[in-house]
Amino acid sequence: MIAEVERTLSQRGLARPGEALWVAVSGGVDSMVLLHVLRELGHPCQVIHVDHGLRGAESDADKVFVGSHCAALGVHFSADRVEVRTYAETTGRSIQMAARELRYELFRARVAEGPHKLALAHHADDAVETLFLHLIRGMGMHGWGTIPYASGALIRPFLDVDREAILRYALRHGIPFREDSGNRDPKYLRNRVRQEVLPLLEEIRDGASRVLRRDVALLREMEIAAQTQVAHQLQALHPDAGAVTQVPLAILRNSLTPRLLLHALLAPHGHHPDEIDRIHRAVLEGATGATFGNAGTRVVVDREVIVIQPLESPPPTWTIEAPDAVPMDAPLHITAHDAADMNLDQGPNVAWLNMDAVRFPIILRPWRPGDRMRPLGLQGRKLVSDILTDAKVPSHWKRRVMVLESAGVIIWLCGHRIAEDARVREGDSRVLRIELT
Repeated sequence: MIAEVERTLSQRGLARPGEALWVAVSGGVDSMVLLHVLRELGHPCQVIHVDHGLRGAESDADKVFVGSHCAALGVHFSADRVEVRTYAETTGRSIQMAARELRYELFRARVAEGPHKLALAHHADDAVETLFLHLIRGMGMHGWGTIPYASGALIRPFLDVDREAILRYALRHGIPFREDSGNRDPKYLRNRVRQEVLPLLEEIRDGASRVLRRDVALLREMEIAAQTQVAHQLQALHPDAGAVTQVPLAILRNSLTPRLLLHALLAPHGHHPDEIDRIHRAVLEGATGATFGNAGTRVVVDREVIVIQPLESPPPTWTIEAPDAVPMDAPLHITAHDAADMNLDQGPNVAWLNMDAVRFPIILRPWRPGDRMRPLGLQGRKLVSDILTDAKVPSHWKRRVMVLESAGVIIWLCGHRIAEDARVREGDSRVLRIELT
């Protein structure tokens, strides 16, 4: 086993020969054997022991046990206690997640002080158990390789070694260890996978555990291949200045891995895998206008693209009491002119309106569903939403469109259409130039 661990350290670039290491030691067989093996390989070791405060006297006995063992070996020993229950209650984390977060925070603090790497005792069977946990909980784009060989400064030299080999090594070399009663508690899902699911698979097919360990090794490489392929597809997709990303539907429809691509785009924004599946189904069904959102991001399936945009606070509403009383933060500029000075070629963000038709105060606000106006040239009123649809305004831009309202009537759909009631007529002498800035 020593040769196997030495090969893992070298091939995976986990540690240089003779490099000083922290070793996380709980007192269980895995970590006690890890300490022994690393010292046999010539690594100067310092031990860190974390007391999670979850098992009372048993936790205290673990600390004493590991401390005494390190004293007998002449190994530096550091013990720290973390308040897992308090952290779990204040953050809403599960006990196991809270313990992990506090433990890893402590590990990062130790490696910052030096030595600058810390060895953990996760082994090949832990990786198989983690795969099942990921499959049950859902993993999306990541997690197929389960436990990585290295996470920054944290290294795992035992990932090519199984639990049985570790136990044999402990017995052969007379390495003492303690059993953690928490490892038998069925309330923890990992324990049930270890004690019920994997033995059942071994019963169904002899050698299943060995095959699963091999599968995990292959899945690590497949995950790398998948991420490389998706990264290539993502190269052409960049957010614009407003942090909006547009993904052509053709890319998804022509991709052999559309779900992976969607996971890569959306999972970092917190979209749940179930929602990502619904988005994919909307793409396949051509459900134009389908909208999905979470706390920070909105996804809209448009005619030819999927639009991924950060959620913004709705634009405010401004009340303008007179042409010369426009609020300083309002994106509007109003001036009075002779009708002869009108220049209709100043772009869609400039409206020339009949001065007598504009009754102050006027209101600049976002358009709302159900808003209607009488566009220039039409006899009847029309929904603003239909006007924007006819103009092929992309869904992600529609919500930014403003309207100018006078006496309860929309006189300008800003940037698009002015109202028939406010148009400049032949014989008008004075007009208002209103610019959306």
